[in-house]
Amino acid sequence: MRLVELSRSPIFVWDFDDGVMQWNRGSEELYGYSREEALGRRKEELLKTGVPGSSFDKLRRTLSQKGRWSGELNHTTKDGRVLTVESQIELVPFGERRLVLESTRDITDRKRWERRGQLLLNELSHRVKNTLAVVQSLARQTLRTTRSSEDFVERFEGRLAALASAHKLLLDSEWSGAELNELARRQLDAYAASDRRRLQIEGEPVTLPPDLATPFGLVLHELATNAAKYGAFSTGNGQIKLSWKLGNNGRSLGVIWQERGGPPVEPPSEQGFGGVLIEKSLPGSTVHRDFQPDGVVCTIDIELPEIRPDGGEK
Repeated sequence: MRLVELSRSPIFVWDFDDGVMQWNRGSEELYGYSREEALGRRKEELLKTGVPGSSFDKLRRTLSQKGRWSGELNHTTKDGRVLTVESQIELVPFGERRLVLESTRDITDRKRWERRGQLLLNELSHRVKNTLAVVQSLARQTLRTTRSSEDFVERFEGRLAALASAHKLLLDSEWSGAELNELARRQLDAYAASDRRRLQIEGEPVTLPPDLATPFGLVLHELATNAAKYGAFSTGNGQIKLSWKLGNNGRSLGVIWQERGGPPVEPPSEQGFGGVLIEKSLPGSTVHRDFQPDGVVCTIDIELPEIRPDGGEK
């Protein structure tokens, strides 16, 4: 028993029918109770013992029948922290008394990381499934609305690249969101080539949540693709201005895409998949395209989620 007293590992002895009889240094350090505070107290009351998925009464019955028990317990420290411990318990008859030797190991941090890892795995699985569903839908709809394999490859690769660019920003932020200015730059800079006058991007700092960042990247890609084929980016002097402004105490975002200096444009005779992506893919938004003589003006009004103090969405 002298070794038990000196051990830095939490080990204590309690009477099966009474209170704590021995409380070593390791127990003092882990639980915060001094030896004097612990002796005589019933162990389950002192540590508020919880048995995940069971009860302390069932633990006692198993201990009485089999002489030993091992598993995870919840113990509460003197300062109120709830610990998860691995516990090895053995019933030791001592004359007419039934003494219980219990050793514990704090695994609170390990369990916390296991839970976090499982949450991350579940989140990753969810996002992969969602991304695959988006890619499959893009492939089907692009194939349905193209007239040749070359056209399909060009359109589909462009949309995949836009999707990948938005996802890269989200990964860099550990999926907390994508900064709108950076998202726009990555989708549009290539169209302006080296002439920075052709593309003007301005707006206050805004971080789009993941469920908005990905489709918004696709919307910008479709607007830029149309501008390159039929609008301001199809001529040497055409210009595009992309601007945005927050409103309603940060709960709404107004975005304006304005083309100037391109060829005259007219509303399309029929709605293609690109137009559907622009007007229907952003959740909680209203999109309107105005085909003016000097170029397309696209206005997008987006409802933003309210951000909690801890950084999550309400």
